[in-house]
Amino acid sequence: MSTTITTEGNLTADVELRWTKVTGQAVCSFRLAVSSRRKNMDGEYVDTAPVFYEATCWGQLAEHLADSARKGDRVLVHGTTYDEEWTDREGRGRVKHVLQVQAIGASLRYATTRITRAGKADQAEVEQSPEPAPLA
Repeated sequence: MSTTITTEGNLTADVELRWTKVTGQAVCSFRLAVSSRRKNMDGEYVDTAPVFYEATCWGQLAEHLADSARKGDRVLVHGTTYDEEWTDREGRGRVKHVLQVQAIGASLRYATTRITRAGKADQAEVEQSPEPAPLA
C-alpha cells in the first residue's frame, strides 16, 4: 500500500544521478531526513526523532535535481511513499521507507533561491545528445 505525502527535509548526502541501461533514462537517488520541532508541555522546543526516506526521481526532474541540490540542502518533496520490510541475517525485522518523488523544490524557510527555467533549447540538446554510457 502506498500513500501520497508532501514533506520537508534535509538531503543527507549529495544526490546520485545515473541512467538506465535499456532506455538511457535519468534516475536520481537520494536520502532524505525528516524531523520536526515541537513545544513540549514545559513550553520548550524538542526535536522529534528523524525519519529517513530512500527517495528516487526520474527523467528531467532527476537531471534538474542533480544540477541543483547538494548534501544538507532543505527541500520540499511530494511523492508516493511505501515501506519495504525484510528480516536481516540476525533474524531482526527491518523496515525501509521508500519515496517515489513526483516534485521537489528548495525550501525557502532557511535559504533563498533564484529559479532558472529549463528552456526548449535545453530539451532539444537532451533529445539530440548521444546515448549516455550505461552504468556498469
